[in-house]
Amino acid sequence: MKRMNIVYNLHLLIAIILIFFFSFIIIFIIRIITQKLGLVDKPNYRKKHQGNIPIAGGITIFLGICFICILNEATIPNQTLYLVCAAILVIIGILDDKFDLSINIRATIQAIITFAMTNFGHITLNNFGYILGPWHKISFMPLEYFITLLAVWGAINAFNMIDGIDGLLGWTSCISFASLGILFYNKNYLELAFWCIALIVIMLPYMFLNSGLLGNRYKIFMGDAGSTLIGFTIIWLLISSTQNDNNPIKPITALWIIAIPLMDMIRTMYRRIQSKVNPFLPDMQHIHHLLIQSGCSSTQTLIIIIILSVLLAIIGIITNEFSNMQEWITSILFFLIFCCYNYSTKHISKIINIIVYYKNIIQHFIKNNFHNN
Repeated sequence: MKRMNIVYNLHLLIAIILIFFFSFIIIFIIRIITQKLGLVDKPNYRKKHQGNIPIAGGITIFLGICFICILNEATIPNQTLYLVCAAILVIIGILDDKFDLSINIRATIQAIITFAMTNFGHITLNNFGYILGPWHKISFMPLEYFITLLAVWGAINAFNMIDGIDGLLGWTSCISFASLGILFYNKNYLELAFWCIALIVIMLPYMFLNSGLLGNRYKIFMGDAGSTLIGFTIIWLLISSTQNDNNPIKPITALWIIAIPLMDMIRTMYRRIQSKVNPFLPDMQHIHHLLIQSGCSSTQTLIIIIILSVLLAIIGIITNEFSNMQEWITSILFFLIFCCYNYSTKHISKIINIIVYYKNIIQHFIKNNFHNN
């Protein structure tokens, strides 16, 4: 048995290595193709990068996912249907990156995809667990299609909106996939755990190039094709793994896994509606914009959001693993943290100034003590 486990683990390790090198090689090929096709991101008042950057991340990730399926090491629920839906969304994302499609076209396609999810794959968000108390499960029947559609729209938009500075979408999505992988592994859903690890490995070459680690000449962006694919993949995994009592993840845990993108989207869209502005129009009020406007560098902003995402994901994992932790308590905790998040974003400059002030005091204290000694 032990020898079989070693052979099996070695087999998975080889598969992971193959997935990484496939993604690493294909991303350079896709980068050249997108450049020649003019599929590039141009700087504007919201995008401060230098020059036209190839939008190759989304296509690369989709091809990496296809490669996982070819290796046939693991499957996800309704894998064939998922691949068809993902392919359509990636194509629409590419067209949007190239021609800037209207929100109506994209929303309609996403609604059709959701119809396929619910009717052919039976992947529906039909309940949200016991978030109001242990005596009654919150059921969405018979409106499960519309609730599922809202969830799909929400996840896609949340990860699209968080894609504002280099590395942010890559890190937040990897944190979500890692959290899912841990939860699946702990509940012995090993194929799904492998899938999540493989998705992170697929993301790594994109993150190397997007961050400029291999030089700015190789820089690429994810584009709407990539953010749409990531949001859709995460919501597919979340719905598939939360809707039955014997599933590995509680419905409320899903919110913790995508906490920062979700809270940022809700706060931003609510603010736009309050201002009587189209909630889907882009602006400079996302969490990463606010941190930069408050004096943080892009790197500092990235680190702050990564830390917040990891902390919230850890809370979600811990509360999910404690079987005696009531879901309604977890939901209240999430609501309180969201209120704190909303308050913090309104006063972010003051908070940053206070942190800097006390950081300088501590540095001054340490410096004086060091010299005295």
